[in-house]
Amino acid sequence: MALNVLDATVGELRAGLLEGRLTSEHIVSEYFSQIERHNINGLGVRALISTAPRESVLTQARALDAERKEKGPRGPFHGIPILIKASSMGMATTFGSAALIDAMATENAAVVDLILDAGMILLGKTSISEFNNYKATPPNTGGWSSAGNQGQSPYVVGGVSANATFLGHSTPCGSSSGSAIGVAAGFAPIALGAETDGSIVQPCSRAGLYALKPTPGTVSVANVLAGTTFDAVGPMARTAKDVADMVGLLMGEDFTGVLKGSWQGIKVGIVQYEPWAPAPFVVEPVDEFTTQVKDEMRQAAEKIRKMGGAVVEDVTLSPFWEYADFMTSRGIDADSFWGDYSHSRYGLRDVFDALMTKFETAKVRTLAEMIQYHRTHADTCLPAGHSSQAGLESLLEEKVNPKFEEIIKEMREEARARIDGALDKFGVDVILSQSDGRMASLAAAAGYAVSALPLGYANFNGRAWGVNAVAGARGEAKMLELMSVWEATFPDARQSPPQLRETSNPAL
Repeated sequence: MALNVLDATVGELRAGLLEGRLTSEHIVSEYFSQIERHNINGLGVRALISTAPRESVLTQARALDAERKEKGPRGPFHGIPILIKASSMGMATTFGSAALIDAMATENAAVVDLILDAGMILLGKTSISEFNNYKATPPNTGGWSSAGNQGQSPYVVGGVSANATFLGHSTPCGSSSGSAIGVAAGFAPIALGAETDGSIVQPCSRAGLYALKPTPGTVSVANVLAGTTFDAVGPMARTAKDVADMVGLLMGEDFTGVLKGSWQGIKVGIVQYEPWAPAPFVVEPVDEFTTQVKDEMRQAAEKIRKMGGAVVEDVTLSPFWEYADFMTSRGIDADSFWGDYSHSRYGLRDVFDALMTKFETAKVRTLAEMIQYHRTHADTCLPAGHSSQAGLESLLEEKVNPKFEEIIKEMREEARARIDGALDKFGVDVILSQSDGRMASLAAAAGYAVSALPLGYANFNGRAWGVNAVAGARGEAKMLELMSVWEATFPDARQSPPQLRETSNPAL
């Protein structure tokens, strides 16, 4: 029985397993076939840096099939395949660097152990913007790494353009690029990414998926190349239910009850477009696309009203550049501040060096050795167009600011005041912005959760786009509630990539 790997959801696969129409062994085989067709071959999306050994995975799948038959399922993810970002320990772990190809960790990330205990089947480690997009200054194009080459959006014909800005319209964004590409390309029904500032929600918006970055501190980042102040591990999937179930597993909470599929009790605010438009050096402006986004956002607001929802348009929420001005007024260089703090720069060198003690085999053991390896193997690690590792080099000279905690506290208070103030002023539960903006940055500064919801596809190049949402402190439940009714209101917002439809299995 062939699977429609481009559209199958965790819920559909679970139903097929429980009803005996499917086995995990068969499901895994279908996904491996799709990976073989289009990861390096075919469309060459390069979503995966490493794939789990097929025979050992099939053996695991057969064991889980037998366990389900004998004892029943462990839970909603029993026998379901998953992909995970290459910044998490487990299997071959590269953090995107060719220096760590074939490096094997002796410990898993805590989230890897969690999903394996839930009966999930890890198919592979996904490509990332190398070193969580902190390797180069200015950053490399989203989705590029020396270990995985350039990840490609399955929606954009021709792939990343030669003159693309680092998060340009033809890129898949990053840094959790491969996780989003992998689900969109039918390599698995769900994946995990990790985010400091947009690394889950922006790639998902380019892949037509639903996603949620939980509140930092609510999901373990043990054995993940991440900090604890801003970072979180979160899911990306095709439905609100699949995201909610995974967020529940990661956080140890049950969010099933919030998936009401109704606009009753939800009031949505939409920020003004211009203040939240991306900077030209981040995403190159395309007038046609800007007009399309504005028009379709207005149409979305009108449809929500027709479905019984309440919408406030043109919500005034201080955009990120005004927030940066606030930091400057406190005597802090806003640009270096965001690099230093939001990207968890302080302590990142120590996190990396500590993780490297947990590798059985590796060509390098410290950040300094990795930097030198890159220089020695520049043809692979620092090729033309990607020749900078200035971000990594700056870490070697890092001196922790003694006012770190004080600055973080002030930053949090200001960011929260701005978000909470807008929620209160306009009487809304959730604030939305177009997905190329910096809503994820403001959410990161506040220490709030942020989510991604799909909405449309660019007329000029086919790229997916959507909205990012923030709902204040511990806003996971409200955003998942919104996600469920959004899915019901905009059923065509998530579509499989047209380029892959003819070469992927047609029926579930």
